[in-house]
Amino acid sequence: MAALSELRKRSRDQRNPFILLRCPWCQAAMGPFNPRGKRGRRLRGAPEVLGYEQSDGTVVLKCPDRDCEFADGLPVLIIDDDIYAQRPSFVIATVDKFATLAWRPEARSLFGLDEEGERSRRPPGLIIQDELHLISGPLGSMVGLYEAVIDELCTDRRSSPPTRPKIVSSTATISRYREQIQALYGRAEVVLFPPPGLSVEDSFFGRYAQNEDGSLQPGRRYVGVHAPGLGSFQTTQVRTSASILQAAYFDDPTQRDPWWTLVLFFNNLRELGTAVSLAQSDVDDHLRSIRERAGVPWNKLRRLLRIEELTGRLQDHEVPAMLETLQGGTTDRGTPVDICLASNILEVGVDIDRLSLMGVVGQPKTTSQYIQVTGRVGRSWRERPGLILSLYSPSRPRDRSHFERFRSYHQRLYAQVEPTSVTPFSRPALERALHAVMAIYARQTGDLDVASSPRPYPGTLMTRLRGILEKHIDAAGGNDAEALAAFHEIFERRAGEWQRWERTEWGEFWRRPDSDTPLLRPAGAYATQEDRRYSWATPNSMRNVDAECEGTITTLYVTGDQ
Repeated sequence: MAALSELRKRSRDQRNPFILLRCPWCQAAMGPFNPRGKRGRRLRGAPEVLGYEQSDGTVVLKCPDRDCEFADGLPVLIIDDDIYAQRPSFVIATVDKFATLAWRPEARSLFGLDEEGERSRRPPGLIIQDELHLISGPLGSMVGLYEAVIDELCTDRRSSPPTRPKIVSSTATISRYREQIQALYGRAEVVLFPPPGLSVEDSFFGRYAQNEDGSLQPGRRYVGVHAPGLGSFQTTQVRTSASILQAAYFDDPTQRDPWWTLVLFFNNLRELGTAVSLAQSDVDDHLRSIRERAGVPWNKLRRLLRIEELTGRLQDHEVPAMLETLQGGTTDRGTPVDICLASNILEVGVDIDRLSLMGVVGQPKTTSQYIQVTGRVGRSWRERPGLILSLYSPSRPRDRSHFERFRSYHQRLYAQVEPTSVTPFSRPALERALHAVMAIYARQTGDLDVASSPRPYPGTLMTRLRGILEKHIDAAGGNDAEALAAFHEIFERRAGEWQRWERTEWGEFWRRPDSDTPLLRPAGAYATQEDRRYSWATPNSMRNVDAECEGTITTLYVTGDQ
């Protein structure tokens, strides 16, 4: 409720933590609403926030349209406490929520466990993991370690044999999926659907789109740009962007929309920051050079009126708003986006049919990322096939190599996908999060005393967990002796620390300054010397969580002998 009160006090630019911005049924807008009169003054009595209301100590979601069938309430829960209390039919979340299980013992209700840790209801029977290819590298290793205890919490041992959850994973770019599934979930039985067909031209589930005469219909077209004679890679970006932007200025306005917005993808924010100044000045200047060289009339000269950014630097509520802005084209009211500078946030979840023009600045690190990024354009290929311009830097050997084999690489693009790496039981992963897995199992399966305090040491639960993890390591790594030895060493060390320290509190996300040192402390947060000696730095996210240090520029100077 505090977040709702804060949202009502601030302007409509305030971050909206309630996620749901539209009614799922009728698409009515929800969230901050600030109507204005003819003179720009705010209208009296107008609601500040639509669709969010306080009720019984929590926030309920209601469609603001009175004619909607869900005007009295949407069957959607977005607050963790409400989800744990009401146990919804299905939960939509990210893998980051796994880490919070070490801090929230009340989450046991999602797994059908009662307050004493006994199985009172059926646990989740189906787990759907979207975009499986993203669960790799350091993130995949962390997820795989947590999956060992998640699988146990979701296993119903009241039946014989025990019933494990069914896992369905989806991805468009994967290689050596059996090895990844085994390392991630400890499952050896894997079925690929749809299965490979007898012919690449007709696999029953997918066929080449052909015209009546047998010729292939247009799809995405890839064009490589490698210009070592221009002197700098920035010049290549400027000239390519200006040329393609001017080319989209068709005489027929109805034909412009698909190619009006140029999406430029960058591998890192440093290059993207440089491109912002290029788009605001150099590209505009080169458009005038094109007019003089090609004799383009002034009324047909492309002018860049709106340059936007789609990166992780946007706040949570700004990302959906930017996607809606990109959805609006030249035929809608307002100024359409001319250039959209994007980072790896573009890889998933951007399903905008009108986008058909993209520039990839530098070859992405993996083929999987390249396929996912370029798949954001030309999605309605029957009406507007996509055009992708791959810009290669002359100073990067990897870019030059991709340009030299450009045709063969793109003709067998999906065959070039690299296998992923997942090592959940490597020593670095165990050092970082094995104690979190121990805390999760104790707090979720133990009784109220264990869930509320880590003292005394729950020996029976830890012995049981040790056996569970040993079996999972054997299933995931094929009896890896090195991983098993590292696990035993670190598990014994953590168990010894737990017993010696005799902490009385588990710890919370936000610790009170006057409280005793808990067993768990948030990773990356400030810690005293005593905290570092007698508590575990426990992640509350699957991502890289490190302490931050901010510098301040001041006019104060120290003089004299000080």
